[in-house]
Amino acid sequence: MKNRIIAFASIFVMTTFLFSCSTDDDSGKEIPSNPDQVAVSAKYKNVRSANREINSAVQSIMNNPSANRRLKNGSNDCTSFTSESTDTGETAIITFGENCTSPDGKPISGKILLSYTIKEDSEVIIYDISYILENFSFNGITVTGSSVATFNILNKKFVTVSDYKFTWEDGLSVNSKNTTSVEIIMNETPAEVYTTINMDTTAEFSSGELYTSKTTTPMRIENECNYVVSGVLETNENGSITTLDYGDGTCDNVATQTDADGNVTTIDLDVEENIKL
Repeated sequence: MKNRIIAFASIFVMTTFLFSCSTDDDSGKEIPSNPDQVAVSAKYKNVRSANREINSAVQSIMNNPSANRRLKNGSNDCTSFTSESTDTGETAIITFGENCTSPDGKPISGKILLSYTIKEDSEVIIYDISYILENFSFNGITVTGSSVATFNILNKKFVTVSDYKFTWEDGLSVNSKNTTSVEIIMNETPAEVYTTINMDTTAEFSSGELYTSKTTTPMRIENECNYVVSGVLETNENGSITTLDYGDGTCDNVATQTDADGNVTTIDLDVEENIKL
């Protein structure tokens, strides 16, 4: 049973990681003319990058739980992992050692404290994972907060909620909140298995800027396709709304982006790697 639960959990964490990346596409967007807004926009990219690195670290653990080992972070063998079994699951600590960096060279330090619990009876099998950041820093940004994911194994539906605060040395801060719901659909007629994702994210800066993204049509991922095959993601950057439409279900590398002025751009997902599965 535990192996099955871990397998479902791994699928979920990987999906969450994908869609933290999916909001990173800046192609076709108007570059802000206000220098302060440009600076905030650049810092928002760091927020997204930090979220990805946190999810990536947890994903590594979920793919091989209860194994005391050294983990590679990009090209650096600097991340250690320890775990301990409990009556209801496990606790674990991911520690970023000296000179740890992200794959793109940004320094990371601190710890991620994790706990797993399992509830099982005749009607439900629920797997929970929570993680808290301790003395965590990404690219000089102090990051605090926590995330909780709930997996209903029988319904194959997973929900994660994260609430982080990012603080820069100049005093600017942002509250970043993310809710993602993932459901694995298994149909007998016709025989098919696919995953749907709904997400809702908000990043509110202390300077007043507001960035949000949400799915207006659920994202669909098919097992045999390397791309999101359908779904619509809407982003709002200080009132400027952009939509990204992944198509009609056809497995291809094309998405359509529409900006606030109605301009439509065709996106090659092989080029825009940040939104590729």
